[in-house]
Amino acid sequence: MSKTFPASLLATTFLFFASSAAVGQQVAFPESAFGQETSTPGQQYQAAVDQVSYYDDCGMSCGDVAPSCGDCCAATAHDSLWCRDKFAGDAGGHRSCLAASGITVEGAFTQFYQGPSSGGNKEVFRYGAKLDLFVNMDTGKLGLWEGGQLTMHAVDWQLGQNAILDATGLAPVNNAMLLPKLGEPAFAMTSLQYTQAVGGGYLVTGGRINMLDLWATFYPEYGRGIDGFMNLSMMVPMNVTPGLPLVTNGAGIIKAGERGVEAALLVFESQQSPTTVGLDFPNGVTIIGAARKYTDFMCQPGSHTLLGIYSTGEYTSFDTSGWAVVPGNGVVPAVKQGTWTAMYLGQQQLWADACNPKRKTSLFGYIGFSDPDNTPFQFTSSISIEKFGPFACRENDRAGIGYFYNGLNSDFQDTVSIVAPIGDLHGGEVYYNAEIVPWFHLTTDVQVIKPGLIANDTAVVLGLRGELEF
Repeated sequence: MSKTFPASLLATTFLFFASSAAVGQQVAFPESAFGQETSTPGQQYQAAVDQVSYYDDCGMSCGDVAPSCGDCCAATAHDSLWCRDKFAGDAGGHRSCLAASGITVEGAFTQFYQGPSSGGNKEVFRYGAKLDLFVNMDTGKLGLWEGGQLTMHAVDWQLGQNAILDATGLAPVNNAMLLPKLGEPAFAMTSLQYTQAVGGGYLVTGGRINMLDLWATFYPEYGRGIDGFMNLSMMVPMNVTPGLPLVTNGAGIIKAGERGVEAALLVFESQQSPTTVGLDFPNGVTIIGAARKYTDFMCQPGSHTLLGIYSTGEYTSFDTSGWAVVPGNGVVPAVKQGTWTAMYLGQQQLWADACNPKRKTSLFGYIGFSDPDNTPFQFTSSISIEKFGPFACRENDRAGIGYFYNGLNSDFQDTVSIVAPIGDLHGGEVYYNAEIVPWFHLTTDVQVIKPGLIANDTAVVLGLRGELEF
């Protein structure tokens, strides 16, 4: 593979996104929700032309509807295997019956085939899979009390292998395969969280919390590496290491508004416990504070978030001047009490189809800073652009392109360089997620990363991801 190919691919894809934001507004296909049940794509199209009269606050009109974008399932029974939203459909009526009683069950089986085609630590492709099962219970619908919600990541099962350490460990190339344990098959219930509304938009929450699931609460479009970008650095500032465990116990209060989470104050154990249960605070606590402001820029929604993390525990200091040599025990690193992280996250919708809200273009980015004494990362940043419904006839596809930079603390670099010289990491990612049928999506993914180990060549990581929702 030519070494210039990934760069040209990134540039070409970026031009596609930039130009498509200004393309005329069209819908993927009209649906019966526009006003009447229709049985053929042509009838649906005419019904939409006759009845659509969408205008938003900025005066944009729906415009022309693409007559060539009919729904292939329009004339097919709604419970057809190829047209249902989930592989199991309504499961003989059980899914809808449970939902009416306050219990929803969602699951996905996601397979990955990924690896460095060149560069990185090891040029090898690996197959892995992830089985996720979520169960949510609404206490009001269950006839208990109003305002309660029990959320469970009841099954978090990692199978096979992943290419995270083959590429470069300081910029994980597969977010979804980080849990329950990195580098080995594992099974766990990684979330058992109860949330209670207490009025005024405030919620109290507590339990066992999966941070990637919590992240999806703040930014539901970005998910957990299942639908969009696969590299963790594209979505989450790596500065959260080591103070914020991915799975731990905690509690807090959240302020929610009409557009989502507006503020939060949460307290967690500082230890990582994906496959164990306990509440013993062996290394202090981690405190998270977040404030989010929702905006409308050029009549498009956006948000700006400030987030701070402070951990009270003891962490290894990378300043070797404080390390000691103990006879018989070798070198004993110094420790520092407490560590902190501060970050800003911004999200802005750039364009939306006035006829079809599923089709839009969004911009997302962050910058993060952290304690220079005991965190590997001093400064991290990312910028990405994603297109939901990139083509009028492919409203359930999505595509993205982005760049990240992970700057390492100088003391951390000096310490690790005793074994092997390392430097800052940066790279880009391009993906296209295609809907094959409503319940199965196939993603092609390319990542180009300058690795931390200076001796390694630039890693070109290719990946396939297949997600089956059941």
